[in-house]
Amino acid sequence: MKRNLFLMGMLLPVFSYCQSVDSTGTRKKLTTTAPLFGGVTVTNIVAPVSTNGDALTMQQPIVDVGFPVFKNFSAPHPILIKTGVRYQGLFLSGEQHISSNGFQSIAIPLLINYSLSRFTSISFVGLATVASDLKRNIGAEDILYTAGIRIGFRPGKSFKYGVTLIYTSNYSGKFLLPLPDIDWTISSRLSLTGIIPARASLKYKLSKIQSLGITASLNGSMYRLNGDDKDQYIHLRQNSAGLIYDFKLSQRWKLNLIAGHTFSQRLETFNMDQKVPFEGFGKLNNRVANVYYRQNSFIFHGGISYEF
Repeated sequence: MKRNLFLMGMLLPVFSYCQSVDSTGTRKKLTTTAPLFGGVTVTNIVAPVSTNGDALTMQQPIVDVGFPVFKNFSAPHPILIKTGVRYQGLFLSGEQHISSNGFQSIAIPLLINYSLSRFTSISFVGLATVASDLKRNIGAEDILYTAGIRIGFRPGKSFKYGVTLIYTSNYSGKFLLPLPDIDWTISSRLSLTGIIPARASLKYKLSKIQSLGITASLNGSMYRLNGDDKDQYIHLRQNSAGLIYDFKLSQRWKLNLIAGHTFSQRLETFNMDQKVPFEGFGKLNNRVANVYYRQNSFIFHGGISYEF
């Protein structure tokens, strides 16, 4: 369980791509409303941390853009190819022990979804990410890779699930993980979505445009240090739970707010040579941090999205 949680926060964008296209195989040729498989989401995550009488604020702005580059839903086996770009930053205010206080990453995702039948699909996913403090030119060692294959099932209109086998290579090592996901409309008002065990949300629809619920998630990111602390990387992990509120501004616009508290929060730096072997998942927590903050805090998440 711990080894899955370690990586899931970095893989959530990949799974979000997979889950959004499970319904392609259920569409009929005479459907008149075009599916919305593109979109832009702007998010900001803020966590104010109190440590030894000092205040540290972690801010993470995120911009996700996704769009289809090829789609054919009229064929016997519909196919969708989708790509995009994801920007994520990590900015530290009040931190004095790490040589950099601003980190940024750019990721290019790729999804190929093929419908085997109206109820089953297979997806090939990939993600290439550059993540560092950008204090020197980007090199091959700054690139993180993720690739995977997912089998998705849709036994009914209200229920879909899948299993993804993911291979990832990052600053801490190389890993292979099988991870399930679920999207279940329990009733006309109640729904459950999750990427087990890293994210789960239970929502109750208050009206056609509002929903309120509870959510638990893991947010994770990793960046290379190139300043005075070169040959190190910084790793942020935030396990949190709280209330989630969704508001549909219009047919295409949606607002999302989360207020919660972390139950495990770690901001740590490690030497680049502290890599875990492929079969050594249990050694992840044996890494020795150079600088670390492990205090919990409130966490606030706000986002707005537009679908096209």
